[in-house]
Amino acid sequence: MAARGRAQIPDVLEPDAAKRILTRLEMAPRWNLAADCAGRHVDLDAKGMEARPAKDRAQFMALVHEQARDGFGYLFNNIPIYDIYHNRKTQSHPLNEVYELLNSAPMLELARHVTGCDDIGFADAQATRYLPGHFLTEHDDNVAGKNRRAAYVLSLTAKWRPDWGGLTLFLDEHGCVEEAFAPKFNTLSIFLVPQRHAVSVVAPFAGGARYSITGWFRAGEDPLLRRA
Repeated sequence: MAARGRAQIPDVLEPDAAKRILTRLEMAPRWNLAADCAGRHVDLDAKGMEARPAKDRAQFMALVHEQARDGFGYLFNNIPIYDIYHNRKTQSHPLNEVYELLNSAPMLELARHVTGCDDIGFADAQATRYLPGHFLTEHDDNVAGKNRRAAYVLSLTAKWRPDWGGLTLFLDEHGCVEEAFAPKFNTLSIFLVPQRHAVSVVAPFAGGARYSITGWFRAGEDPLLRRA
């Protein structure tokens, strides 16, 4: 972390806890299809999109790929854990415990210790599932007003090969890959913001889904808690 502003921590959770989270992700009844479509963020029902006529799906993918070709683009499945947790109508959601785990005193103290950012006050979170064709292009996570100190990826993929894609790529000022983090079960990748990175496209022959919990450790108090 001191040398490059990023690190990986293996076996960050008790094995049974990590397996329980993965099981909840695998059994989740609904995933969104998150994408940048012609410069506009969209959240669609993933199963609903699969049921659309092939012509509609092809048109949608053409817009997503056109955006990604020359700008910032992405395509993956997600579950908005942070929003769900703060929605009073979903207080019994099975992923709420994940939010509480990430915002527990030991986890926040770990984040402060590893990053050196003593003002980290909370973590937001989403579940992500990358399937063949999914990707996230180059960006640095720096958004005004969000107070993001470090990004994190809690990898929950039980089995993954680097040649399946889905690697977190860290880029230098010339656009060259300095380092790549491969998904590994129960491993926490954490890196300071801002930092140029991308997620490489998942290959059509990938043997499964790339599951993770991702988000940012942020400074100050959770604004949605203040609003509650």
